[in-house]
Amino acid sequence: MKRRDEATSSSRRFAAASKRVSSLALDSSANRLGLLGRSRDAAIALTLGAASLGCGAAAGPYDYDVVGVSRAEATPIAGSRLSIRWSRELRPLLGGPYTPVETAATAIDPRRQRVFVGSSSGVLIAFDGNDGRELFRYDPRAGVEAAPAIDEAWGDLYLASDDGMMHALSGRTGDVRWTKPAGSAVRQAPILGEDAVYVVTEDDRVVALSREDGEVLWTFVREVDVELAIEGHAGLTRSADGTTLYTSFTDGTIVALDASDGSLRWERPTVLDDDDPEEGDAVRFFDADVTPIEIGEVVYAASFRTGLYALERSSGTVLWREPVSGVVALAAHGDYLVVSSSADGVYALDRETREVAWRRPLERGAPGQPVIHPSGLVLVAESTGSLVVVDLRSGRELGRLDAGRGFGARPALAGRLGWIMSNGGQLFAFEI
Repeated sequence: MKRRDEATSSSRRFAAASKRVSSLALDSSANRLGLLGRSRDAAIALTLGAASLGCGAAAGPYDYDVVGVSRAEATPIAGSRLSIRWSRELRPLLGGPYTPVETAATAIDPRRQRVFVGSSSGVLIAFDGNDGRELFRYDPRAGVEAAPAIDEAWGDLYLASDDGMMHALSGRTGDVRWTKPAGSAVRQAPILGEDAVYVVTEDDRVVALSREDGEVLWTFVREVDVELAIEGHAGLTRSADGTTLYTSFTDGTIVALDASDGSLRWERPTVLDDDDPEEGDAVRFFDADVTPIEIGEVVYAASFRTGLYALERSSGTVLWREPVSGVVALAAHGDYLVVSSSADGVYALDRETREVAWRRPLERGAPGQPVIHPSGLVLVAESTGSLVVVDLRSGRELGRLDAGRGFGARPALAGRLGWIMSNGGQLFAFEI
């Protein structure tokens, strides 16, 4: 539980509704199998052809005495739609009943065929994306909980660490160009503009730094009067024309900022939409920790308590609201929004009719950020379970990868290739 006056020491480590945990119990079935402490590749199990899932259907009947699959279909190999290319350990295996949660997604430089991933142990490692050869590593002297931003033209990296520092590096050698403070912990990926790198901090600030030397160009501060909050923060989204930044804050306010100077263009306080404000002493969480999505003239966002929103891009006017609770992440493709919810699992919503096309209930832990492949495959990781691949239109499960410890990071995709790091620090390269 977090109080605002304790933000420096606690760093927003309150976890509610299984959204994420600071430390995660190791899968007891893996202990029974004796898989922990040996090669973790031996603990990987993948299954394809799981039970079909239509609208409202439940997931397939898995028995996790064998990690990730039922006894009847246990197999260490993948089928034609999901296969492991290579895996690498980023940190040594730890003894005891706990393993670190790793939230940093992999950053991809497709032009140079490199991938970069950081760890909560305090390291950033560059790998050859094809064969997993380590190219270099960098020590930011603090944990890394977000993917770096990559300048695709020059290959430079902009890395945030959870001590509030920003690091600009050469993506070729790892040499440091500059390091500058952003103010407080940054656990969401930076966003690049033409001349600026933008970050949102855990204490509700948006900061623009010069890409040239790291000097602060402007800072937007949201004064939040919230005693308790759910761990985590929304990331930043840059508009298609590059002029606007969208994000959301701990008090449930969704904002649009001018990217050039940080001035407020509009704000939408979702607390005004509380359908049941009279709940006595019950703890209520109004956090808007979902990174907004811009599609055409509409911005989609969510509040943990008051629901899913479609807002007019230019003004923030509410076009519609679905009063659902527990939304923790959004993705969009074609006609669909894919929603991850701590209350309802993962479901696809038609953006026009707002009808639920399909729904997958929670299996193990909370669902993470959905990532949608252009071919119509949805990849979503479970905090204590598997990386699951489902069909966007039907919700039918097509495959899964289970590393035995769950996933706090989202998958990253480039073409048919993907990368994801498991809790405990194992990076997997896979093909779909």
